[in-house]
Amino acid sequence: MLSLTIQKLEDVTVIRCVGRMVIPYAEVLRNAVFRQLRIRTLVLDLADVIAVDAAGLGMLASLRTWAKETRIELKLMNLTPRVEKLLELTNLKSAFEICSGREMLALLCRAINETDPVESGFIPAHSAGVL
Repeated sequence: MLSLTIQKLEDVTVIRCVGRMVIPYAEVLRNAVFRQLRIRTLVLDLADVIAVDAAGLGMLASLRTWAKETRIELKLMNLTPRVEKLLELTNLKSAFEICSGREMLALLCRAINETDPVESGFIPAHSAGVL
């Protein structure tokens, strides 16, 4: 199973993935991403992904292509050693922008400074959509 927690702050969307990015669950992430509106930056937090198969890799690759075509900045964050090794073995790691926790904090701070906090699109984790 793959669970998602979606947090938005203006045009930055962070999707925290928990579980297995494998067939048939890989499509859950793609569908959630395509439902997001007004995004400039999409960050996939993979800290709690315990397995990725060919379907998961294919889905990540297709999201990368979609992001390039739509001029959305796609970043992967918190790669586990297992996921990082898989991306290296398949020569996909260099195709993605890997975001550190520090870079993510800077990104969110920038978004906060660019918007009025009362009118922001931020959804706290406890009330964010979980699929």
